[in-house]
Amino acid sequence: MLLFLIVAYAAYKRVGDRLWIITQIMVIFWCLGSALQVSATDLKTIVFWYHAANDFIGFKVAVVWLLWALTVAGGKSRLTRSRVALFFVLPVITDILNLTNFRHGLVYSKMWLDTSGGYPLLQFICGPWYWIITAYSGILLLAVIVVQVQAALNGQMLHRKQGLTIAAATGAILISIVLFLITEGALFDYYDLTPVVIGIAGIFTSLVFRFRAQEAVPVPRNAVMEKMTGAVLILDDRDRIMDLNPAAEAFFGLKTAKVAGCVFEEILSDWPELAAAGRDRSVSHWEFSRDGRHYETYFSGLNDGRKAAGRLVVIQDVTANKAAEAQLIQQQRALLVLRERERLARELHDSLGQVLGYTNIQIQAIREMLKTGRLPAVDGSLARLSQVITEANTEVREFIYGVKTTLLFKEGFFAALRQYLNHFEQNFQIRTEAQNPDNITEEELGLPAGVQLFRIIQECLANVRKHARAGKVTIMFRKKDRQILITVADDGVGFEPGKSAVGQSSFGLEIMRERAGQMGGEVRIDTAPGQGTTVTVTIPRFAGPVQAPAVGPGDGITETDAKIRILLADDHVLFMEGLQNLISPHGFEVVGKARDGLEALEKARLLHPEMILMDMQMPRCNGLTATRLIKAEMPEIKIVILTMSDREQDLFTAIQSGASGYLLKGLQAQELIEQLNGLASNAAVISPELAAQVLEEFNRNEEETAAAADVNPAKPEEALSQRQIEILALVAGGDTYKEVASKLFICERTVKYQMADILRQLQLKTRHQAIAYARKAGLGKENERRETVEQS
Repeated sequence: MLLFLIVAYAAYKRVGDRLWIITQIMVIFWCLGSALQVSATDLKTIVFWYHAANDFIGFKVAVVWLLWALTVAGGKSRLTRSRVALFFVLPVITDILNLTNFRHGLVYSKMWLDTSGGYPLLQFICGPWYWIITAYSGILLLAVIVVQVQAALNGQMLHRKQGLTIAAATGAILISIVLFLITEGALFDYYDLTPVVIGIAGIFTSLVFRFRAQEAVPVPRNAVMEKMTGAVLILDDRDRIMDLNPAAEAFFGLKTAKVAGCVFEEILSDWPELAAAGRDRSVSHWEFSRDGRHYETYFSGLNDGRKAAGRLVVIQDVTANKAAEAQLIQQQRALLVLRERERLARELHDSLGQVLGYTNIQIQAIREMLKTGRLPAVDGSLARLSQVITEANTEVREFIYGVKTTLLFKEGFFAALRQYLNHFEQNFQIRTEAQNPDNITEEELGLPAGVQLFRIIQECLANVRKHARAGKVTIMFRKKDRQILITVADDGVGFEPGKSAVGQSSFGLEIMRERAGQMGGEVRIDTAPGQGTTVTVTIPRFAGPVQAPAVGPGDGITETDAKIRILLADDHVLFMEGLQNLISPHGFEVVGKARDGLEALEKARLLHPEMILMDMQMPRCNGLTATRLIKAEMPEIKIVILTMSDREQDLFTAIQSGASGYLLKGLQAQELIEQLNGLASNAAVISPELAAQVLEEFNRNEEETAAAADVNPAKPEEALSQRQIEILALVAGGDTYKEVASKLFICERTVKYQMADILRQLQLKTRHQAIAYARKAGLGKENERRETVEQS
């Protein structure tokens, strides 16, 4: 045991670890000296071992123990050499007095052997100094208890339960010493069991907590709570307020002492939006406005092991962020206007310039005809010239109106399109109809893509007006995978596809293709004589002038393919720069960088990247929390945790948070590129050295899921409502929550709420266990058979 402690002392470098090991070594020598004292038979030998064990070592154990307690509680900086030396003053004086005790008797007035019991026991009469040093040791042990309890309750140490256990063990030691002194040793048959009790306490604590090294938390809980600018509320499992930080007290005008123990919803009755969000357990993020300011609220669960212990509510004022976001949008619009002006100038030059050039040539030709007296030819040329000028006038008026309509984009793309279609229908007597069956939103199009798409539709309608002789035009918006399809179909005369490149509309077609290319899209024309014309514009979702074409499932990424738009999130600037230089030549485009989780969330909202490489440990908001928030709002974004941590718990927490992959920063460059390419092809990626851990954990989850399905024999109709049975059957059949909501004509939030209630009613923990239970009960099989038939 002693050898083990010596090796451990050499292995551990922290001061706290070494002080703990020194304490255990001293206790071992104390116990050894006590054993030698008991085994001796003459007074001189017994007195020697008693002084060596109890006085020379025992009185110093309390000092070293207190130094350890102060160190692991964050008080190391206050332990200067002079203060440490001061702690040892009284024990050293005790050693000196013991050496000269035969002259003054200050420590022991008298010592003798009592052999009346058949075995020699050391008896003594205590001197005044003995009571002083004993009281001093008791005070030190009491200080250990106070320091450990206070540090554990305030979150100043890493392992709180271990700290409280050591405090309790120290209390037991102190009680045993007091009982020994009060009964003068009679309670313990005159044997001093103090070193034995200390040794048992140390071994018990080390074994129970698996030799975990205790250490101080760099930023204790109180410092975090006090210095956070956001309002923080801690609720228990019944939504009662347990604690508020100063920012929350100022925000709500409350005092912790007055509202502690009160129900969250009742106290915040003046905040109906927040109270409503708190009632819905499925809500993790909520935004609301009050008195002209904007706020974001985050709800996260607090667990005590596997048991839910409460919730943490964090409210942040994001008014400044919203203002910055609005300013950024204004800047984007200003930049968009400049780019649009440049394109308009080029189009005016190419279209109106051609008309003016044609007019100039025709006028010169007419002059020559007049000189030669060819009056009939002059009349025909003038008629043609008049027709061209009339068409040019119409073009200019439509061009000007289109520009004005584009400026109405403050109300949104679809509002501007409706206004333009009304104008087109009234002026040219061609009926128009716009259909949006998939409910594509302004956000899915984006402002830059909306402007480009609007101009493409204008050009399509101009071609219909000039060439198609159509009675109706239908514009339809549809979603397909990661793309948006816009079709402009007319019922006109159509034309031969092979002649489109040389016809009068070839210039307009090139303009449309150029604009679609700016969005990373393409234009396709389907037509035939007498069957009308359909122009199909395909653009990726969240497309814009800077976005490349989307990569379909299964496509690899090469240097000639479309680039994947990536957002980097890491608090190390140099690492982000190096990573950008590494991945940029391999088909990836870094569209933004973030220094923490909150900034990553904001930039994900603005930039809509296809992939995010996220560090796990970042200030303000770590990567796991940011992953949960981003996936809750934008589930289509793929997030890869890129970190130095290979801890199994971090891996599974990342996957549970919604990460699509988990890669170590130590990967070779080629391996990193291959993994990212795999993720772009919709494959989940994990570092090879972590794959075995994933497999083991998933196998364990499968066993737990199967066990849960076997343990719960209740029939669905006995425990669930008819609606819940329908939802569970669809989920077991493979439908997502969104698909279930669509089939049952309810909202997705209702599906999530009902699934949570299903888990509670069936006493299950996870969605996978519920699916296993449902399939065992025969639910979902009809849905699976129907999907199989459709696929075949």
